[in-house]
Amino acid sequence: MMKKVFASALGSSCIFQGALTRKIQGKTLIQRLIDKAERFGVPRANVFIYTDLEEVALKVERLGANSFLDTTQILDLEEASAKFGKYCAKHTEKSDTILWLSPYAPLVSINSLKRAEVLLNTGDTELVFCSVDEPVRNLAIAPLTIQEILLSKPTEFVKVRSDAFVFIRGSAIKERRTEDFKQTAIDVGKDVFEIASFQDWWVCEKLLARKRIVFRVIGNERVGMGHIYRALSLAHEILDHEIIFITDDKNEDVIRQVAQLEYRLEVASPTEIVSTMIDLESDLVINDILDTCPEDVTPLQTYGARVVNFEDLGEGAKLADLTINELYDRPQFSEGNILWGKNYLFVRDEFEDAKPCSFHQEVKTVLLAFGGIDQHDLSYKILEAIEPVCDKYRIGIEIVTGPGYRGYSALEKRVLSKPNVSLTHATGVISKIMEEASVAITSNGRTVYEMAHMNVPAIVVPQHKREKTHGFASRANGFIALDPYKEGVTERQVAQELLNIISDNKYRKELFDRTVPHCFTENKQKIVDLVISQLANNGTALDP
Repeated sequence: MMKKVFASALGSSCIFQGALTRKIQGKTLIQRLIDKAERFGVPRANVFIYTDLEEVALKVERLGANSFLDTTQILDLEEASAKFGKYCAKHTEKSDTILWLSPYAPLVSINSLKRAEVLLNTGDTELVFCSVDEPVRNLAIAPLTIQEILLSKPTEFVKVRSDAFVFIRGSAIKERRTEDFKQTAIDVGKDVFEIASFQDWWVCEKLLARKRIVFRVIGNERVGMGHIYRALSLAHEILDHEIIFITDDKNEDVIRQVAQLEYRLEVASPTEIVSTMIDLESDLVINDILDTCPEDVTPLQTYGARVVNFEDLGEGAKLADLTINELYDRPQFSEGNILWGKNYLFVRDEFEDAKPCSFHQEVKTVLLAFGGIDQHDLSYKILEAIEPVCDKYRIGIEIVTGPGYRGYSALEKRVLSKPNVSLTHATGVISKIMEEASVAITSNGRTVYEMAHMNVPAIVVPQHKREKTHGFASRANGFIALDPYKEGVTERQVAQELLNIISDNKYRKELFDRTVPHCFTENKQKIVDLVISQLANNGTALDP
């Protein structure tokens, strides 16, 4: 069995004059087609292109493929099809696998071609074509209803046939059968973009110029959800490149969080995740997985990818092209590739327009926020500890829990009969709640910086020993930092510290004033620029 590629490159079918010979990201559409065939395992001698343009035929021959030049004036596409059909049959054996490939779909991935080939070879079919999702549109002449004017409906999609590629059994072409083929469609998702206009050409050129950035992330009960939140915030700012998220199969919380967004997600076993990133042909890998080892970094660099690490105190941090340790105020080691401290910390987009708090003469609201997971169920335990204090001083309690918090049902039941306690789960607007808070109780992660940004002094309870090393949570910055959580001890400490803050306005004003200088909104663009700069001397434009 032999694979062969056929393509039609008729000038009469060009989307615009010169489209077939004009370069897009340094290569003509014809060259891209032949190169893709070769990467798919089809030698150039088995590529056959039908054209009525002498310059195209010459280009094909110089590239080592076969051209069928038809210089007769083609007025009828059926006539052209018949000629091309005879040409295909002449160069086809019954056992061949035939790929018809459009030059106007340069983004078709090798992976999509492989999936279609497997379907042809293993299924009861003679022809496999690709399908894509197209939005359903109403006719322009259809009258509008008031409801349609006031409220847009969710976009509906329908499967339509794409002309990007077709797989055919050689026997069907050789015998030039007229009866219906046994046909199967394969959904290629976003792997197909067909050029049909000047605007499409411009879009395709931008897509081909992209590089592939892979975010390796973690998120679980032990480390929380801060890593995925940071990665998502960065990804949202990177519009000119392809973004892929990858995690190992033990991080279900990450999978759940990412799956609802429009980013491609890959899942691999811990032992295969680095090789998977290499197979993805990554140009840049961003590790947000805490401490890395050389095995997390060196194979990627050997392949040719650049590596950026976040919040990393492992040996891999010293080997990465860039490591950003924004949660550590003091350098832990001296390598020049590592940036330290709050000047590299950024907050999420929702805080950009948020209004920092003013000092309240009386404490009106205490905010409890213990991250995306809250592994020790501090939301419940601290609530019980501070309720007597808040009841005595008629202070409201706002509790915000994250999407990975498993104690929500019990907590919800607990607060139902408490008119002074409000509970919010998995909100995307915690900044609005912070705007009304007088003081907060939180864990020692990225939320501390958000509190400082919003001028909310806080009692800080590290969920584990590593959080204790985050040095920003100090009295100098407006925070009361406790030791890592210890059941039965921490609860009493928090209640006492809260009482001290409530009963001593001078003390609370001192803490408030120390939060005021902090603003972290402008750091994000700095971090994005640092990350993207790693691509300047690395990688090549994507060629699917």
